[in-house]
Amino acid sequence: MEIQRRTAEVQQKLRDSGHRITPQRLCILEALLAANSHPSAEEIYAQVQRVSPTTSLATVYKTLDTLRDMGEVMEMEVGDGRFHYDGVHPQFHPHAICTRCGRITDIEIPGLTSLPEQAGEASGYEIHAQRVEFYGLCVECQNQKEQAE
Repeated sequence: MEIQRRTAEVQQKLRDSGHRITPQRLCILEALLAANSHPSAEEIYAQVQRVSPTTSLATVYKTLDTLRDMGEVMEMEVGDGRFHYDGVHPQFHPHAICTRCGRITDIEIPGLTSLPEQAGEASGYEIHAQRVEFYGLCVECQNQKEQAE
């Protein structure tokens, strides 16, 4: 149900800002929101191709750029040479990133959401963006490592 609500919310914001809701754009949005991870544009494209084979990778990138510029998608680069996208939680939040498999996991740390405001107050800066990332081995990679030993 959360995905349906978020899809409808983003569609309305697209309409309100003068963007058309094309079948391709809708497929891209649905693939992004249904992902269990933080997919790259190429991963979204592969998913969309199953439903809409005429959608181009350029259309995926343009749609993601539009959604990012509207504040409806968080774009992040985590060291693998590709951008990854989070459309479910586009506001500031920390991530844990596996250094072996590349999995990106949303994490909640109480009090961390006020960090941008605290940084602005302490520095005098007007904070526009921030990232908090933790790197290590996810549970699955830890288990694989233990089995190999």
